Amino acid sequence: MKNILLSKIGKISVPVLFFIALVSFIGKNADKTVTGEILDMKCFMTNGDRGEGHKDCAAMCIKGGQPMGIIDADNKVYLLLEGKNAAAFEEAKKHAGETITVTGALSEKSGVQALIVSEVKAKK
Repeated sequence: MKNILLSKIGKISVPVLFFIALVSFIGKNADKTVTGEILDMKCFMTNGDRGEGHKDCAAMCIKGGQPMGIIDADNKVYLLLEGKNAAAFEEAKKHAGETITVTGALSEKSGVQALIVSEVKAKK
């Protein structure tokens, strides 16, 4: 009786565990596209600096190695990280203080959202 019960539990558990693993794998790092202004995170986080008047400073800070982010129309900020497509990340750096579209794998850890940059489209 005990062996039959364990066998039934085993037959049910394996497909359920497989489904859970598949769903969690698919849900991680899903691609997201965000259109917004490229920020230098230091000035934005310390003083709220952004916009056309801060463009030159943002470019200088990003070129100097400060972290870069993007803020969308809903004021949601994403940290931008370099991924396999280093050229796309470097392209984003060229648009400090400008509105562009960035696509990348979305990653969230401890409340911080980041895009691992895979594609950049400048506003025309």
